[in-house]
Amino acid sequence: MRRREFLIMMAALGLGTTAWGGRRPSVSTERESKLRRDQIVADLREEMGKGDKMAILMVHFGSAYAEAREALGRMNREVREAFPGVETREAYSARSVVNRVRRQGIWIEHTTDALITLKKEGFTHVVVQPTIVIEGLEMEALRREVEQRKGLFKEIRVGDPLLYSDADYETVIRAITGSDVNAWQGAKLLVANGTYHASNAAYAKLGYMCQLSGHPDYMIGTREGFPTLETVIGQLRQGGYRQVTLIPFMFVLIKSKENRVATAWREGLEKAGLKVDLYAKGLGDYPAIRRLIIDHVRAAIAYRRVSVSERKEMFSRF
Repeated sequence: MRRREFLIMMAALGLGTTAWGGRRPSVSTERESKLRRDQIVADLREEMGKGDKMAILMVHFGSAYAEAREALGRMNREVREAFPGVETREAYSARSVVNRVRRQGIWIEHTTDALITLKKEGFTHVVVQPTIVIEGLEMEALRREVEQRKGLFKEIRVGDPLLYSDADYETVIRAITGSDVNAWQGAKLLVANGTYHASNAAYAKLGYMCQLSGHPDYMIGTREGFPTLETVIGQLRQGGYRQVTLIPFMFVLIKSKENRVATAWREGLEKAGLKVDLYAKGLGDYPAIRRLIIDHVRAAIAYRRVSVSERKEMFSRF
């Protein structure tokens, strides 16, 4: 068996391997067990030749609000600082938001346009890193968009969403429960957008892991999936809570009157007789969560995802 095929097989089976040449890329050890199961060690930098150029494209859903864009800008700046010498750009995945921002006189590109621009500017290797929370519809759309344009580059990779491996969930739980909101009285309710997609189960998993990690006061609800507002109210009543703090579980938080978390959910909980507070902090405001996104970029540079056909070929050799 050739060396490359052997290394791919070993990586897919979760057996210890190192990078080509015996050097392992710098990725946090708590993620390696997941990486060796569905990815192979293939450092993007080692595959680049003379004249090749690499870029990181940060893809956000986007926002027409200046305060939210500042949070996204902070994320972009920290990625740029973490990878000196690598061009870092940003794009929005929501065309409606792109149009709204452009009407304000601010130039922002949609993901497709940004990829075309990178091609025109001579970039050959690209890592697309989203600030998407779960592996759901938005990630499916992003992966499809990248797949359709992979011919523009020698190689293009997509980083994981915020919640992908078990270690990601643990990191996010530590970030939230380790903040000052932990000292607030009553229950703490993480409020996510949610989705009708099957991936919505990720939120229930997060809530379950909160309970198992010794944080019984932490619960989670979704605006468009399960657990619903009614479900959460039932949990709060069963737990005897009279006070609850809403913790927005979305990357950016609009602190204006248009904040849906501070309106619909507050109103529903107050009608149920609960005293409601709002912890006005989006996921992007937590330093540990920004570091996790940067770790996902590192992983995307250091590892290549194994395709279904490759995995089938590996196992057919046994």
